[in-house]
Formats: sequence, structure tokens, C-alpha cells
Amino acid sequence: MDEKGQTKDSRNMHAIILAVLGIILVIIGEAIINIPHAPMRGSGLGPILFVTGVILLIIAVLRFMYKRK
Repeated sequence: MDEKGQTKDSRNMHAIILAVLGIILVIIGEAIINIPHAPMRGSGLGPILFVTGVILLIIAVLRFMYKRK
């Protein structure tokens, strides 16, 4: 594999990592918000995790699109 092929794949790795972290945070945030009697429910952690996950997903999509050019 030449150098261009290696760098091309690693450029998208940051976007993939951000997307995976964003999806995990969205799922955990939704679980805290929607599951009755969840330990952290009402603490404000659920909405914070949800919003942080969405922001990470938006950054990942923008980074992936920017690196495609």
C-alpha cells in the first residue's frame, strides 16, 4: 500500500471516532431521559449527553464531508 492510500484512510478515522462517540452519547442520553426510575433521571445529565452526542455527530459529518474533497 502506498503512502497516499494510508493517509486517505486515516483522515476519515477522526470522523468515524467522533460519530461512534456521538451515537453512544445519544443512546445513553435518551436512555437516561426515557427510562422510568433511571438513577440519573432528573439530574440534567440525560439532556446534556444527548445534546453533546448530537453536536459530535454534526462535527463528524462536517469533518467527513470536508475530508472527502
